[in-house]
Amino acid sequence: MTYDIALPAGSRVTGAVRADAAGNCTATPVVLTAASSHKIAENDFMANGGDGYPFFTPRVTTQDIMEQVVADYVTASSPLTPVVKAAPNGRINCADSNGVAAPNCPVLVPSP
Repeated sequence: MTYDIALPAGSRVTGAVRADAAGNCTATPVVLTAASSHKIAENDFMANGGDGYPFFTPRVTTQDIMEQVVADYVTASSPLTPVVKAAPNGRINCADSNGVAAPNCPVLVPSP
């Protein structure tokens, strides 16, 4: 996704694309109109408005319970090998209205 940090909250996301099978963010653009609907994965804390997120609970259709999906994955895939990434692989991009990285965009600082 790409967002413009200078725009007002609720209007900052300016574009998004679906990842292709290899995980590259160059695939199909996501329609971001009020008439479009999308499936998202979200925990119950955020769905209930935690950390200032929109209150989604009235519009939620539960597919799978995240806790159970993670537990099943850990059980089936153990032992797990952690992967440490210093950057979000170009998946999240902050830019101003001209498409240029804005000086007030957050900077990712890798942890030691």
